[in-house]
Amino acid sequence: MLVSRWGAMTFSIHASKNGKSVITVRISPDATVDKARLLESLGWQVHITDSVGRQFGVSEFYRFLWINRATAPDTVERRQ
Repeated sequence: MLVSRWGAMTFSIHASKNGKSVITVRISPDATVDKARLLESLGWQVHITDSVGRQFGVSEFYRFLWINRATAPDTVERRQ
């Protein structure tokens, strides 16, 4: 499990298509946006929810990255 010095920061990608819904979790803001953009390009409706519950639609991904890069810790340590 990867945990930052300040606690785990996770980001959820919520996606839906043709009556199906999926949620996937990432720990990196960049990886979160990459996965969400991939799903959106495949026809899924997507939004991202950050660790404090803010939701970001596709048109707000730039703002999500700006907010979460500024607050994300630089150091991540591996715990067993």
